Amino acid sequence: MHEDDLPEADPRRKTMPAGHALIALFVALVTAAFLNAQGMHKTALSQKPGITRDVASALAAGLAGVSGFIQTDEPRALFKAALGRGDDDHVSTRVAFAGTSKAAVSKPVAKPLFSPTHKLRLYLTGDSLITDPGPVVLDRISTNASIKPVASTDMHAATGLVQPEVFNWFEYLPKQIASYKPDITVATFGANDGLGFTGVAGAENFGSPAWLAEYRRRVSGVMDQLTAKSGRVVWLGLPIPREPGLAGRWQQMNLIQQTEAAKRPGRVEFVDLYDRFKDQNGLYADYLPDGTGQDQQVRSSDGIHYEAAGAGIVATAIIEAIGKLVRFGVPATK
Repeated sequence: MHEDDLPEADPRRKTMPAGHALIALFVALVTAAFLNAQGMHKTALSQKPGITRDVASALAAGLAGVSGFIQTDEPRALFKAALGRGDDDHVSTRVAFAGTSKAAVSKPVAKPLFSPTHKLRLYLTGDSLITDPGPVVLDRISTNASIKPVASTDMHAATGLVQPEVFNWFEYLPKQIASYKPDITVATFGANDGLGFTGVAGAENFGSPAWLAEYRRRVSGVMDQLTAKSGRVVWLGLPIPREPGLAGRWQQMNLIQQTEAAKRPGRVEFVDLYDRFKDQNGLYADYLPDGTGQDQQVRSSDGIHYEAAGAGIVATAIIEAIGKLVRFGVPATK
């Protein structure tokens, strides 16, 4: 095609200078930031403790404050509410527990009896380590006429007891217990807790005396929350992970969880999963033999979560633990 044959540019069309385009892009980014300020603040707080999180959360907090003042966050809030997720951007770091006497906690209790006419109400909750075992438990107990699940598995990934700013279990669980009124709660926490605390003096570093004391306080507080209304708890310990550095942290958390459970006989049953996922040499195992001696993959590629066979091992342990806390049968007639 000859140059003279090219169509002439429309004289009515105006192009935007590069400088104006950059300004328009900047205005769009700032507008988007103000609309999503609350979400950005929560995301910043969910990062690992350190200078990066401190700077990001400080900047996001300022942006969220301005956004709230001029109400540019209202469209997002209304949209979330319409989806039934109005609490998504709520950030609460409150960790408080009602006082419980040591005598009331340590006093042994009798096993309650459940039957088809007096069903055990079962609730499963926790971090992502409950994701795979939970449905297996629900499937296996479906033939037990004496057990009634109160809900599907209530899982919240990447959460724990150290970072309530990400998800506040201390406020969430009492509401769930009041709503569902479970007789037994199966719970697992700790996979995401190998971090320093924020706002707790001396507990900024994992494993310090202050850290251990605060983690013990939170574990014991949650156990008491779950058993406050005569409920019982099957508390799942952490399985051995592939990473040695992580393994050391999980062992310390397991010890706290186990010793706190032991202080609540008949109320809390601790399930030690750490050794169940070791090989014959006492090391982490991706594969373990099943009942027929055939090796089955029990852990996922991340060295933390469970494959189907591993979830089955945990489910078996959960059902065994339930049997240690309660009885099943038909009430005697007078």
